[in-house]
Amino acid sequence: MAVMKMVAVTMVGPHEEMEPVARQMVLSGGFQPLPLDFLINDRNLRSKITTESENPYDELLNKMSAVWKAAGENVPDPEPTPFDSGFSFHKARRLVDETAGQLEEWNKRRETLTEELEQLEATKVYVQALTALKMKPREMSETQFAVVYFGRMSEDSFNRLEETTLDAPLLAIELSRANGNAWVLIFTVLGYRDGARKILDAVYFKEYSLAEISNRMSEDDPLGQVEYGIDSHKSSIKGLEDAASNVLKERRAEFENLYSRLYTMQRVYDLCKGRGEIGGMYVLSGWIPEDTFAKIKEKIERDAPRTSITVEQVKNIATSGVRIPTMLRNNRVVRAFQDVVALYSVPSYGEVDPSPFVALTFILFFGFMFGDAGHGVLLWLGATYLGKKKILNASLAYVMKCASCSSVVFGLLYGSVMGVEGVLPALWLSPMRSPGKLFSVAIVCGIVMISVGMILNMVVRYRERDFGRLLFDGQGLAGLFVYWGAAIGIFVGVSGEQTPFPLSWLWYVIAAVLLLTLFRDTLARSILHQHVEQEGKALQMFEVLHNLMNYFTNTASFVRLAAFALTHVAMSFAVMTISDMLGNLPGGMLLRVLMLILGNIFIVGVESLIVFIQVLRLEYYEFFGKFYRGGGNVFKPVTWRKDRSLLKS
Repeated sequence: MAVMKMVAVTMVGPHEEMEPVARQMVLSGGFQPLPLDFLINDRNLRSKITTESENPYDELLNKMSAVWKAAGENVPDPEPTPFDSGFSFHKARRLVDETAGQLEEWNKRRETLTEELEQLEATKVYVQALTALKMKPREMSETQFAVVYFGRMSEDSFNRLEETTLDAPLLAIELSRANGNAWVLIFTVLGYRDGARKILDAVYFKEYSLAEISNRMSEDDPLGQVEYGIDSHKSSIKGLEDAASNVLKERRAEFENLYSRLYTMQRVYDLCKGRGEIGGMYVLSGWIPEDTFAKIKEKIERDAPRTSITVEQVKNIATSGVRIPTMLRNNRVVRAFQDVVALYSVPSYGEVDPSPFVALTFILFFGFMFGDAGHGVLLWLGATYLGKKKILNASLAYVMKCASCSSVVFGLLYGSVMGVEGVLPALWLSPMRSPGKLFSVAIVCGIVMISVGMILNMVVRYRERDFGRLLFDGQGLAGLFVYWGAAIGIFVGVSGEQTPFPLSWLWYVIAAVLLLTLFRDTLARSILHQHVEQEGKALQMFEVLHNLMNYFTNTASFVRLAAFALTHVAMSFAVMTISDMLGNLPGGMLLRVLMLILGNIFIVGVESLIVFIQVLRLEYYEFFGKFYRGGGNVFKPVTWRKDRSLLKS
């Protein structure tokens, strides 16, 4: 129903045409690439095809990113930007070199100065520590009696180091702390050099060479020399950032446009990583929804006149052996319930999508079992809060809000508010006053639900051209007649209603139809001339008995609709009774209010969870078991953004 029809598209063309073709596929948001192994079975031909694994636009994109880094700003979010079909890698590289060449050099110089500044700041900490100890830098680096390490690590790592070294010949002295890091001097004995190195590597110790620090320092005024170097480097870094910022300010629109182009082409080449090249011609193939391809086909043919496009449609899914990805397209309400279906399994391609049926029945069944206008409002507020706090994902929060609205509606039909009936006039029935009618409606819901499942199974069999099972199977037309006949017979027998024919005739007809299901395969071969594998009579007899038991047990399962509606009333009555009892104790008014609040929160939280599970059970076992197989692969197209939903061009 909502499973989109897919086609396999294979495009073969020259390099200069495949780039705009792939770009169009990326911007369409509906193309899932296929590996070459799927397309070409001939090993000799496959050995002649080469593929590229590197993306040439990665380097250009990094160069453009350096523009904002040089100015000390964050790289902007790219936006889909239209550009002419003649835009190529060589043109892109020339534009990057022209626009970002100088800024890239400034950024490299800035990174070098930043690294040197880090070394100078480390040196300052070291010199300050030695000054306090009245030692010179060279004395520590040239000691012959111990191994000395100097550097920094995170504060958490330093705390772990202190615990680790309790039983090791290693002494860690903290010099200072800044920005979440601890600067330390570490001493160990000469024979424990390797052991100390392993411990320091485990706590991510960043070491600075004492010999290099000593060689850069003068003996007269080492601290003054370091502070002068720090000030000089900070001034140089600030000057580079100001210069880059001024250039970026003048040409921001131009740079952002080019960055977006490069980002798009990088995504294009991510798509083309699995493409094949043979004799200067490129091969690109994948799945695409039929309607999406129809929209972009004309543009592809116009931009790539020398590219050959082959479209293949797999008609017989059951016998083709091809695992076609499944793409579902539903409205907003039904789309939220796709995740409920996916908890069971994703529909396979060509299969009936049960999401619309689940959306309708889930909402109705939840409200039937949890019908309370007051509790429904509380459930809606809770689902909204949990959704905003990201405790529930968006689709599940939406499902629960739909279910809560159903609870409010059924609460009005029952005349139930916060578990109290009679506050509002019942628009339909009162569960406590009309339990028999409630159970009857639940059974009717079960009969309708199971019948729909069997009808959908017949639709599936029709699509597979399996007319034998469609007509004579216990889950097909014959089974449906047996089920309806049995339902009518039981209803007439229980209610005592008169029928225009003797009731025994109905049971004879049911027995005759059951006999047809027993000879299902024989009838399919002789009447329909359908090739089917013959099953043993014992197995077929067991299948008939299994279907008969399922008719009864599946229908009986829907009694839970009425049972949980009554349970809700009983739980609410229990809360009210306990609150009345507490009202007679000292401080009873406070205890009664507290009991009412906590009791109703408990009902909304626990009972809504139980009802949610019970509805899933009815959907998965009683409904899905009649027609649904699942086992599909989710359609995963290459989109314009790597980590966000597609932005349409």
